[in-house]
Amino acid sequence: MAFSLHSSRAENRRCTFPVLASHRHGQPLYSQAEMSNAQTKKEKRSPPPIESRIAECYDELSEIDQRLADVILSAPGQLAMQTATELATTAQVSKATATRFFQKLGYASYDDARAIARAAQVGGSPLYLQDRGRKTAGSKLDDVIQAHLRHEVENIASTYRSLDTQVLSEVVDAIARARRVAIIGYRHSHAVATMIRRELIQVRSDVMLLPAPGDTVGEYLADLNAKDVAIIIGLRRRVPAVGLTAAALADASVPILYMSDVIAGKPARQARWVIRCHTDGLMLFDSNAGVTSVVNLICSLVAERLLERGNSHLQRIEVLHDSLRELE
Repeated sequence: MAFSLHSSRAENRRCTFPVLASHRHGQPLYSQAEMSNAQTKKEKRSPPPIESRIAECYDELSEIDQRLADVILSAPGQLAMQTATELATTAQVSKATATRFFQKLGYASYDDARAIARAAQVGGSPLYLQDRGRKTAGSKLDDVIQAHLRHEVENIASTYRSLDTQVLSEVVDAIARARRVAIIGYRHSHAVATMIRRELIQVRSDVMLLPAPGDTVGEYLADLNAKDVAIIIGLRRRVPAVGLTAAALADASVPILYMSDVIAGKPARQARWVIRCHTDGLMLFDSNAGVTSVVNLICSLVAERLLERGNSHLQRIEVLHDSLRELE
């Protein structure tokens, strides 16, 4: 793999990073346990990923070290699964060379670097998931399609098996009764939040997707209270705003439905109801099949609940669609 990065630092700068190699009284600055828990320690700054460290000093590496760097950069996710010996063999260098390479980058050991790579996989970094599923999916397109289908079906089945019917019933009733429903989702969670709004707005009024372009969340939260319901979508690789928003809503006594992957994270502590969905993907991207299926279920049940109460919102919308000639 050809790779070239031009450093703006001085040519004679040594390629060393003290962050992970530093010791306090003879002990590593980051313990093995701390790095294996990097995904859940959001309050602490995560150690820099290996690709960032390599980028900092690639041009200063020896030819042999660059060969090793190229192997890592071509598939960072492999670092989470390979031993030091396997990595050295792939790069056609000695194990001792591989060990020294990681020490030059500032890691106390190869295992420390691998622990951070594993945390990146758990965290859902696409860079570390590029080779996910290749061994089981096979190389033929027909095999990939069938493996992908089985995996998606299993995600849906696992998500439904974990559903709590009591929680589901309470959620449906709360959304149907709420004065207003505020829906919040960032990054890829935004697509799911948009879907929820698109469904609910057909059967009830006062459904908001927050924040609107040009606005901030705070401008909306100030007017929400216990009579409303907030739905937060928090799929992995969450932004800090998810937790901060959940805390602000909880402080205002707003009931929260929190939908996430199986590792819900800290925002779940603020929610009244938590629905965890299986989102593990077979290949590069996470699966949203289980999430969107549950969203469809919840919104459909809300619609039925409102119709039972004589809600005519949907009927009025259909009449307006017709008079305004909005749909073919």
